[in-house]
Amino acid sequence: MNRLVRATAALYVGHMLAYGRSRTAIYWTLVFPLFFLFIFGLVFGRGRPQDFDVLMPGLLTITVISGSMFGVALRMVTERESGVLRRYRLTPVHPLSIVLAHGATALTTLVASVLVQVTVARLVFGFRTAGSPLALGLVVLLGALAMIPIGLVVGSVARDSKVAPAMTNFLFFPLMFLSGAAIPFWVLPEWLQRVARLLPTTYLVESLQGVIIRGVNVVGLGVPAVMLLLTAVIGISVNGLLFRWEGTEPVRVKRLVVAVVVLGVIYGTAFVFAPSLHIAERMSK
Repeated sequence: MNRLVRATAALYVGHMLAYGRSRTAIYWTLVFPLFFLFIFGLVFGRGRPQDFDVLMPGLLTITVISGSMFGVALRMVTERESGVLRRYRLTPVHPLSIVLAHGATALTTLVASVLVQVTVARLVFGFRTAGSPLALGLVVLLGALAMIPIGLVVGSVARDSKVAPAMTNFLFFPLMFLSGAAIPFWVLPEWLQRVARLLPTTYLVESLQGVIIRGVNVVGLGVPAVMLLLTAVIGISVNGLLFRWEGTEPVRVKRLVVAVVVLGVIYGTAFVFAPSLHIAERMSK
């Protein structure tokens, strides 16, 4: 266990040092999300705090999705193609250390991105949350822990750097548009709202809205918070089983199927028995 922790910490430090030297990575993490912030705030929120607060759950969800998937998936594939992972294989580094280090790096950069976005939103648009900042932070953390493993799975499964972006985009757009992040959830037809209950990002939007608009604490969120937590636990667990050192190694399809089936049972249960979502109600603020 100590060896696993030390290896993970060493890899994490290396990733963060490389990140700090990359102006491109810093731009996409800290600057680019502000474009979405100003588009949402000036166009959809009309610059008014009472309208802007309603938009923040969707905006933060988009930030979590993009920060959890695009960078981490391509980074893992690039390391595999360039032979970095092959060199790690000759050392006592456990595959789980590599997965955890990538996940921790993505979590760190994602938290930084959200902090910058929320700070600018508060200063420029007067953003306020009805719930506590601690509750908001915990929900963002839960969302990140649920979504980052999806990016890690893409990084483990994708054959090369050409396939990884396609797989990421294939997942990104349904996760964004069907969850109510980019389009108000109540605009979607009822049958599509039911389908959207099978997506983790729907529960992230619901949780963020609960904290920001209704002032609910994390415990009071109930089912949405539990869904994010279960998704995180299963996602983190399965990543260590899917990791590949070489692109020529076969994908462990059976393990991936087991994870998908378990998640399917959980989300299927929520689909049938979970109470209605507040984001399905039209809001005016």
